[in-house]
Amino acid sequence: MIKDSNTLIIDETLAELPELLAREGMTFVQKTGYKAGKLRPKGRFSNWCQLVDGDVTLNASFPNRQGQEKAWKLFARFDATKGPSQPWDQPERYERRKAQWMLGGDDVWGIAYEDIKELANKTSSRKFLQRLVSDLKTSFQYSQEHYGS
Repeated sequence: MIKDSNTLIIDETLAELPELLAREGMTFVQKTGYKAGKLRPKGRFSNWCQLVDGDVTLNASFPNRQGQEKAWKLFARFDATKGPSQPWDQPERYERRKAQWMLGGDDVWGIAYEDIKELANKTSSRKFLQRLVSDLKTSFQYSQEHYGS
């Protein structure tokens, strides 16, 4: 896949996310050769957030719940009854044959390249990352309350 300059900027910006979350006690875990990695609290595993990153080929492009095709970059769990605000969106229902690596359930929300690009035009990358860290803290708290540690 040839990456355009916007995609490279988004990847570079989001590459800072694991370090910022590490300051909050979260660790990014990525298996060798996999494009997707998971964030977890130090010392234990929790399937609450997934960052799609790296150069290994992985189809992370599929519709949201409204049928719009999106290139997904980040997934996290949020309260399904209220959900997070933009740029978060709900991917179509999980299908194991299509996305075996993806988080599943009605409480999974994602951010796509298209939405990041739109938001990046409205705010600085620093403010965007601060917002993501805040959103992911909320996601982690929700996950711990509903799924345990």
